[in-house]
This record gives sequence, structure tokens and C-alpha cells, in this order.
Amino acid sequence: MKKQKIQLIGLTILVFSQLLFANENNIAKVVIMKGQVTAKLKDGTDIEVKVDQSFPEGVSLQTAQKSFVKLIFIDKSQMNLGPNSHLVINAFPKAEAGIITLVKGQIRSQVTKDYMEMDDKNKSKLYIKTKTAAMGIRGTDFQVNFNADNQNTSLITFEGKVAMSHIDKNQREDQFDQGKLEKFVSSEKAVMVEHGQISAVNLNVAERAMAPTLLGTKQIEALKNNESGTKESTDGDKKQYRNALPPGADSSIFSNVSKDSNQAKDSSANSDSNGFFNSKTGEYKLPAGSIIDLNTVNIIPPPANAVFDPNTKTYVVPENFGKIDKSSGEYLPPTGLKLGTDGKFILIDPSAYAKSQIINKEDKKEDKKENKPSANAQDPSQSPEADNKGSTKNDPSELSGGLKIEIPKVYGATPEAAAFANNFSQTNRQPAPSMTDAQRAVAAERITTTETVRQTNTNMGTTSPTSKVKIIFNVQ
Repeated sequence: MKKQKIQLIGLTILVFSQLLFANENNIAKVVIMKGQVTAKLKDGTDIEVKVDQSFPEGVSLQTAQKSFVKLIFIDKSQMNLGPNSHLVINAFPKAEAGIITLVKGQIRSQVTKDYMEMDDKNKSKLYIKTKTAAMGIRGTDFQVNFNADNQNTSLITFEGKVAMSHIDKNQREDQFDQGKLEKFVSSEKAVMVEHGQISAVNLNVAERAMAPTLLGTKQIEALKNNESGTKESTDGDKKQYRNALPPGADSSIFSNVSKDSNQAKDSSANSDSNGFFNSKTGEYKLPAGSIIDLNTVNIIPPPANAVFDPNTKTYVVPENFGKIDKSSGEYLPPTGLKLGTDGKFILIDPSAYAKSQIINKEDKKEDKKENKPSANAQDPSQSPEADNKGSTKNDPSELSGGLKIEIPKVYGATPEAAAFANNFSQTNRQPAPSMTDAQRAVAAERITTTETVRQTNTNMGTTSPTSKVKIIFNVQ
């Protein structure tokens, strides 16, 4: 009975395939589209794309703004080409893996596990390549983004696994066949991106593909539900990414690990949520919970003081670094800022930014006095706050009323990524806080006691609640 059922399913697929692709040279068909989509055939013929239209190998497809097209291939794999995107179907034979080049924009694809007549089921069923990266797919749901200006490539895996490797500078203009691409995705420099993870080839940081890390929970969930990439941003999620620690609390209270044991690290660097950077090999990983701007294809990592969520095992990017639209999954920069293709924030509206994230000038001066480095302090030129040849320094703006704003940094846009190494090394991060009921009670009691003592001193005229200056006279 089971064998007959399998044979019936196979026959149904065969008939469906014949109906979809009456012309045996056609390998992909349009099932859904929105807006304006154009195609160019291998012979140079330009076509205005319509639903139910089929295409042969070699076709080039382009979408306009707010447009997308969904294709179904001869193996029943599906692919969405997002807005303002361009791909080329280089090859899609029945007995070998297909090759698709993403020239710019976004691809979202669900690839079937049983690929037509391929004998070796352990090999990649489809190859996606950009100018800087190659990906090998064996049956999964994934998304690839490529920015043609900075040549950054990102890969997000929603289900299954995808192998990713960078393409060396001297090979980016080469012709690629299945054998050459398989060598890339099977090399020792390739990484395997699994469910919920992101990897990227970001030339601002390093040449090779980043070790996979967990994408921020809110973004991965929203992107998974936005297959076409055309969902409009609602910009209605105003309360996300708030600091989870109570005000005045010492973060060490919220850890169930002693300070000594806090120094212990996971034996596998790749499984550590803190991230790492190896300046010798170029291997690096951003902290878990990083988020991505799909437009510039730059990844925004949680800063060193980010709060850790033990449930999702990810750090939370604070709101002053931007937020995620809950409907579209789109990254929204802080008000008044724009994220450039080089991975640095650009101040476009100082007044708007100041309203949302003002830093008091006098408080800032006081902080600088308290944090003045000693003679034995680290060379500031080597710190993440340093101006590494002018590429990573904050761009503060003076405003009326004695106020000062500072633009947050993503990471140092330098080939050696020295700023990144300092900012996100494992030694600079606290381990994941996980608070027990007893520790929660201790924390609450300590916070209450601190506030009570502080208020008492204020009432007695011995302490000012807004400064560290002692009051000489008791006005009571």
C-alpha cells in the first residue's frame, strides 16, 4: 500500500511538471508577481514578465522597487526575488545542481530535498553565488542578500543547513561550474549556517565568511513570515530592546555563576554566544542576537554592555542602535541617523536625533573625569573608541542648550578589524546571566535598600539625588 502511494505521488509530480513546463527547455515558471518585473533572455531579448510565463536557462530577471516575483523550478523548488533585485539563472539541469547568481538585492528560497535525477544526494542541490560568496544548498529554507556597492553578502537560514564560503579577490571574475562551486562550499574555510543563524562576507571586517551566529529573535521571526520581502514597515514597535536590568542593579547579582567561574569559556569558540575575532586567520563571529540591515547588508552586533536573554541565548541590541519592525523584519536606524554602506552611522537630522537620545554635556564631562585613564591604561589608539585612521571615531554634534549627542558605532570598518577585536572579545563580555528566585530576591532587596538609604540622605540634606556633591547645610 505504501509503495503504491509513493508511486501515485511520483506520477502526480510528473504530470504537474509536464503541465507547468510544456517546453522542455524551460526550467522556471512565474507563479506570483507584484509590480514591475523584466526579463532578458540569453539571446538578448527583453520581456515584460507576466504570471504563468516560463523561462529557459540563462535568463536574467530584475524587479523594481516594491516589486517581487515568485518562481517554481522543475524540481518544485520555489524562489522569491525581492524588491529592487537582479538574478541570473546560469544553469538548472535535471541531473546536476543548478547555479543562480544574485547580482544585487534579495533571494528567498525553499529548495526541495530530492532534486530530480541527481544520484549523489550528499552533494549540493543548488548553488547561489554573489560576487564575494558561494553557497551550497541541500534542501532548506534560506535568504541571501547582496549589496552591489559594498559587495557584502549575507545568508540567513530558516530551516535546514546551508554551506557558505567567501570567493577570493582574484577569482571573483571567473566562470563557475558545479565542480568549482562545490570545492568552495566544501573547503575548510566554509561555514555551515543552520536554523536561526546568520553568516556574512563583510569586507569591512574580514575577507572570509563569518562564523554563524544566532540572529536576533524578533528579526528572524519577522523575516521568516516576510517571504516576498515586500511587507511594509509599520514602525509601531516602540517598546522593544529596553534594558532588562532594574535601574541601579549590579549585573553580577543576576548571574548564578561565581566571578571565578565566570572566566571559564566554552570549549568550542563557535558555540560561544559572545563572539570572537582571530586576527591571524581572519576568523570571526559576532555576538548572538546581532541584527542585520538588509539594505546595506551590514550586521549590527550587540554592544559590550548589552543584556543577555538566557531563554533565547542571545544578547539584546539596545534601542539606541536601532530596532526591528515587527511586521516586515526591516532594520530601522535610530531617529536622525542613517546606516551607510561602510557600516558607519551617518547623522542626517541632528535635532531629531537629539530629541530621542540626548546626552547631558555636564554629566558627560563628569563621566570623563571619573573614567580618566591611568598611566598604565591601554593605549587609546588601540581601543574601540579610538579614531582608527578616522574610520571608527564617533561623530558628536554640539546642540543649543549645552547638549551633546554622540553617534553609536557598529564596528571598525578596517580590514584588520582591530576595533572589532577589542569591542567584542570574549574576555570583555560577561557570561550569560541566569537569575534564580533567591538571587532575584537578593537583587530586589539590595536595590530597595540602596534607594532607601539614598532618599534618607537626601532628606537629611547630606546628599544631592542628582550629583555626588555633599550639601554643607541641613536646611531642616
